This record gives sequence, C-alpha cells and structure tokens, in this order.
Amino acid sequence: MTRADILALKAGRNLDIYVAEKIMRNKVISDPIMGDTEVFTTNTDESVFGKLTAYSEDLSKAQLVVLKMASMGYAKAGLWESEKRPEVICRAALLTLFDKKSEKYRVLQKSKFSVVK
Repeated sequence: MTRADILALKAGRNLDIYVAEKIMRNKVISDPIMGDTEVFTTNTDESVFGKLTAYSEDLSKAQLVVLKMASMGYAKAGLWESEKRPEVICRAALLTLFDKKSEKYRVLQKSKFSVVK
C-alpha cells in the first residue's frame, strides 16, 4: 500500500478493514452470511468475534484508533484528539504507521492518553 492508496481511501468498509488489521491488529473475516467480522484477541488469548467496527465513520470508534496509536508509542496521536472527522483520523494513523520517517517521532515510552467523557 502506498501513500497515494491511503489518501484515496474513503470512509467505509475498506478503510475500516485496513484500520482493523494494520492498526488495531485484529483479523477481519468476510463471510457471505455473517458479513464482515472483526476478530479481537483478549489478554487471555481468547478470540472474540464482532461486527466490523466503523472506525472511519464513528468518531467514538476513531478515538480508539488514537488511543491504540498512543499506546504503540506514536506521540503524534495526541494531535488527532481534537479532530472531528473519523476518516481523517484513520488515514492519519495509517500514514503514520506506513511512513518510515515516523519512526523518528516514535517515543520510547508509551504515551498516556485517555478518553475523557
């Protein structure tokens, strides 16, 4: 996947699948009957199946992407907390992850971001 490919992704299924697999590190299974299913692995290595999360269409779900990127040590993620467009957050996260230059911005300690309600 190239930078242009990421920028061309529109909000919806394809962007959600890339985010689920590349950022959230979940597996996505497409089934003709069940539809797109996201497989989460718990801390105890149990698999939990659920409907594909709409990361690029739901702001509260996009905030999970911000938290995940921060937990992986990407300090840039804090800049996205005020962004109101979930697809922009998702594309920014993917670009950060795939941008080799981003490694120099990655902090050694995990950032401490949390969702404030």
